[in-house]
Amino acid sequence: MQILQLNALNNISLELTRTTDLDVLLNKIIKYAAIIVKAEAASILLLDKEKNELYFKASLGKKSKEIKKYKVKVGEGIAGWVAEKGKSLIVDDVVKDTRWNKSIDRSTKFTTKSLICVPLILEKEIVGVMEVINKKDTAYFDKNDEDILNSFANQAVIALWNANIIEDLNNYFIHITEILIQALENESLGPKGYFMRLARLATQIGNKLEITGKDYNNLYYASLLHDIGKVKLSRNIDISFNAVGSFNLVQNEINLHPVVGANMLKQINLFKDIIPIVKHHHENYDGTGYPDGLRGEEIPLASRIIAVVEDYSKIIYNKPIESHSENDEALNKLFSLAETKYDPKVIKTLKEII
Repeated sequence: MQILQLNALNNISLELTRTTDLDVLLNKIIKYAAIIVKAEAASILLLDKEKNELYFKASLGKKSKEIKKYKVKVGEGIAGWVAEKGKSLIVDDVVKDTRWNKSIDRSTKFTTKSLICVPLILEKEIVGVMEVINKKDTAYFDKNDEDILNSFANQAVIALWNANIIEDLNNYFIHITEILIQALENESLGPKGYFMRLARLATQIGNKLEITGKDYNNLYYASLLHDIGKVKLSRNIDISFNAVGSFNLVQNEINLHPVVGANMLKQINLFKDIIPIVKHHHENYDGTGYPDGLRGEEIPLASRIIAVVEDYSKIIYNKPIESHSENDEALNKLFSLAETKYDPKVIKTLKEII
């Protein structure tokens, strides 16, 4: 039994390093816990502090889907008692325990006979409980089962801790992005809301081209920040425009912005995956773009999407169009550059959307 328990705990520890999906981790934890203590069902309930109640976060057993809609008030029932007191509890016969609340059993038509419930404690605070229900091979759970369940509860707490860290990092990531977008708009590099509109259209195209998961997120953030290099260069450009015969200098400065932007983002580890997208969003499909003269499929797909959407957005958003015919002429010119400046499949997808 000890070998089986150690193997299960080792497997969970490996999962904690391999995935950040909290639901997957918690479901695996209760699955292993139920196997080790030979329980018929198992659940993890987390605490909603504002409502002072427990809700089912992970559940294993015949009624696992049905049970997730129920809530348990702190202090009510056995799970509520454990959450309130912060102490683990073995109950041999729930019918004889005055703390037992049979309303969930009655609603789900599930029969609970015995159980163990242990608290989940994160940084000295109760964050939920874990419980296993109905011993399979003998009448009762014992102290060894309780100790084992506490070991698995500790693994659940580590998973919750990691999830909190990831949530904090995501918040940090989002706030940094918002600050950088404000910097772009404050430098008059786009009208208010321009970069958000551009990102929405880019991800629409990405969705139709079956970009999903992490690649989809990278496309979104790269679309927002593709021109970040212009913030560093904009003052030099303003100065150059005031100098006689300085057009070439200005153009050189503008052409540098993808590389400058990529180098700026290198300082933020969270942005590492969007660096090549930003760097190559001015490459042309036929290889005549900059900075590296990449062509066709050598250019990241997200960069090819941004190249199209950026020029389309400049037509639609950046300056007033005098007439519909002028607008149509500008769009037709953009569409005509498929296979030279732009990826033809991106142009085709843009046409479908607009």
